[in-house]
Amino acid sequence: MNVYIEPTERRIAPFGDAPADVPIANRPLSEWQAEMIADAGLTRIDALTAPCVVVPDTLFATGDVLRALVDGSAGKNATLVLASSRFGENTTHVQPGVVAVEAGWRFETVRVVSGGDEPSIDVVVDPDEDTFELPLPKQFGGSTTIALPKNPVMTLHHWVHILWANQAAGSSELRRVPRWLGILRVIWAVIRARSINKWKVLTKLNTIGKGCDIHPTAVVEGSTLGDNVTIGPYARVLFSRLGDNVTVMSGAEVEACTLGDGSAVAQRSGLRMCVLYPGAFASQVQFQFGVLGEDALTVPGTFSIDHNFDRNIRVPLDGKLWDLGTRFMGLAIGHRSKVATGLWFASGRSIPNDAFVIRDPSEVVHKIPEVAPEGPLVLRDGELVPWKA
Repeated sequence: MNVYIEPTERRIAPFGDAPADVPIANRPLSEWQAEMIADAGLTRIDALTAPCVVVPDTLFATGDVLRALVDGSAGKNATLVLASSRFGENTTHVQPGVVAVEAGWRFETVRVVSGGDEPSIDVVVDPDEDTFELPLPKQFGGSTTIALPKNPVMTLHHWVHILWANQAAGSSELRRVPRWLGILRVIWAVIRARSINKWKVLTKLNTIGKGCDIHPTAVVEGSTLGDNVTIGPYARVLFSRLGDNVTVMSGAEVEACTLGDGSAVAQRSGLRMCVLYPGAFASQVQFQFGVLGEDALTVPGTFSIDHNFDRNIRVPLDGKLWDLGTRFMGLAIGHRSKVATGLWFASGRSIPNDAFVIRDPSEVVHKIPEVAPEGPLVLRDGELVPWKA
């Protein structure tokens, strides 16, 4: 059967990227879609001609998903329904055209067009997920359930979907490795680690490219490194994917992140569940659930308030606010933007491309007396002046 990728004219704010260019595991969505079509045994066509499968240009899924849709349609008009699952609960938010139904979530733009006038049937597709409980401090709910789908189904409309798709891509790639091969890899890692300690074994499950410079005190666990990656002293990289020419400086921590080619993480920074576009530079920040655009820069002292205590976070899309279904979400910083020190950003916000964000100059010391007076000095309108009670 043929498949037609239907243009949506969607642009992913704040980056302005077409869905085809969104980076997922350091590959554009267009490459994932080409792989999806090939794995499903379908042929792409340039015009909607029935019978065919129709998918939006925002779709991130696997070939198994499209094959299940085609088989389940039995040649009739059909619409894909993602089966009820933890993955669906976590990722179907902020997706126009996705409707909750009894069996799960109907993706109205992912369909089989038979050419006939019969009513459309629902074809329920299982993401084939594994789940595990991630412990959290009791102040944050005690735990949360993480889903690892083999066959994710998402449409990408918002920058939060970049985060979720990157996380799903890693689990899908891992789950699609044949079980026997995965077991052999773990056994070989145990032999090389000469231990059954999980952390020692994880250090032997890395994929490391050519020309990498990893300091002996650095720790790299369960991660994929491209070529010419530099990892500094006492840095840690866990369950992450680093592109070519990435630098992680001394004391930095990178956990469950995707770092694009040529990006950098400065000394003592902490990045968790983040995506960095190529050339981005995260400089001495604590950054969680965030996306940093191409050649963007954060300087020391930039913070995102990535948690709401009283309600779910809401984000804007198409002129209205959408519930994210979670109280955890960070910040998106647009391409080439620069964010100066001492700024705090509310959860779920985004900074447009080419922005230059600084503190109010009155809150920055400009003028300093040549001779210090007795007693303390206080900042007032940019000047250090004697404090008077």
